[in-house]
Amino acid sequence: MEVIDTTGNFQPDISLYGFRIGEPVITLTALLISIVCGYCWWRLRSAQPDTDALRLTRVFFMLMGISTLIGGLVGHAFLYLLPFGFKIPGWLLGMVSASALAQASIVRSSDILKRNMKRFLTWLNVGAFAVLFLLLISTLWFPIVEIHSAFAMVLIVTTLEAYRLKRLNDPGSRYILYGILLAVAAVLVHILKWSFGEWFTFFDIGHVFLCGTMWMIMRGAEASGDFRAA
Repeated sequence: MEVIDTTGNFQPDISLYGFRIGEPVITLTALLISIVCGYCWWRLRSAQPDTDALRLTRVFFMLMGISTLIGGLVGHAFLYLLPFGFKIPGWLLGMVSASALAQASIVRSSDILKRNMKRFLTWLNVGAFAVLFLLLISTLWFPIVEIHSAFAMVLIVTTLEAYRLKRLNDPGSRYILYGILLAVAAVLVHILKWSFGEWFTFFDIGHVFLCGTMWMIMRGAEASGDFRAA
């Protein structure tokens, strides 16, 4: 294995048997998120009853897993081979997955929301996705993806799950809120650029936190009164 440290990446590339891999540890930790998402999707297949909220949660895990798979391979490992535009499908799938999770919280909270409020939040979720999707396509500016994630995960999911926890003491909501806290920790690590070194950067630390986020959301689905593992 040869280390290639002149690429200007956040982490040195490596050459393995003549095959160049960009930012190898960042790639591996991104793929770890994908694996965790795949496991969460698989584990929730047998959860009962098979409600709309549960189906939306499975869509979240499926699309997030594909998004992080694309991100790891296209955004890091083989970015040097591919045009920038190959990143876009992963970004879009990440946005759809966040909207799916937000909608799952809306549907799951039907028992504590008035019908008009549920309808309003649904249109807000769809409308925000549509507007930010168009902005992303026209600008190709990645922070739009982060803005959408903050909107879906913090404004909608956190607000509804905190309200549900207060009203019903739903253990599933508690797990989901723990997951959101881990996601916030991942963002803070990224903002502060806190790294253990070039072989375990703020990307890697953030990815590990996000694995915890996925696990907690899965546990929230299992622990909720709506989702019971078969």
